[in-house]
Amino acid sequence: MSSGPSSTTVIVPLRTGGKTRLSSRLRESERTALAGAMLADVAASLAAAGVGRILVAAEGPAALAAADAIGLESVRDAPGAGGLDRALAHAARHVPADAPLLVVAADLPCLRAGEIEQVLADPAPVVIAPTSDGGTGGLLRRPAGVMPTGYGAASAERHLRFAAEAGVAASTVRAPGFEHDVDTVADLLALRELPVGAATATLLTTLERTGRAAS
Repeated sequence: MSSGPSSTTVIVPLRTGGKTRLSSRLRESERTALAGAMLADVAASLAAAGVGRILVAAEGPAALAAADAIGLESVRDAPGAGGLDRALAHAARHVPADAPLLVVAADLPCLRAGEIEQVLADPAPVVIAPTSDGGTGGLLRRPAGVMPTGYGAASAERHLRFAAEAGVAASTVRAPGFEHDVDTVADLLALRELPVGAATATLLTTLERTGRAAS
C-alpha cells in the first residue's frame, strides 16, 4: 500500500507563538524567527523528497507570514480552534479524504529528504516516525481519514493504538531527523552538534553572536 511522494500531501502545523520553554533563552521575536527557519528547512527537505503538496496549518498571522515568506500554501486555524488535533482536522478538509496524508512537525531542523522517503516507502497504511521523547515527528495515513490524530505527550504510542482500533496495520520508522524536535533549551543547545538545515544554521550563527544560543 505504498504511495509515491508525488501523490502525498503534507500538512505542517506551525504555531509561532509557542515554544515558551525556550523563553529563558530566546525573546519572543527570536522564537518566532527560529520557528520560521526550522519551517524553511523542513519544507526544503519535503520538496527534495518530491512530495506533491505542502500545506502549512498556521496559527495566527505570524505563522501565515512565515509560510508566505518561503512561498508555501497555508490555511489558518478556524476561529476558536483549540489544540493541534482540531487545527489538523481543519486543515485536512483542504485535502482529498481518499488521498495519502503526511503530517510533519515544523520543528525538525535536522530532517533530511531520505528520511521522508523512508517513511513514504513503508507499505503500512499508517506509518509513525517518533520523536526522541515519544511524540510524533511524522504521521503518514493512507488514506487521510483512516484514523484520527492524538497529538500531545506520548502521542506515538497513542497513534499506534488508534491504528489498531481502526483495524489497520501500523509501522514505526525511527530516523534521527524526525527524532530531534526543538522544545526545550537543551534541544536548542544540542543543535550546535547536529547537522541542521541551512536556514536554522544561519539563524543559530546570528543568535550565538549575540550570546542568545550559547551555552
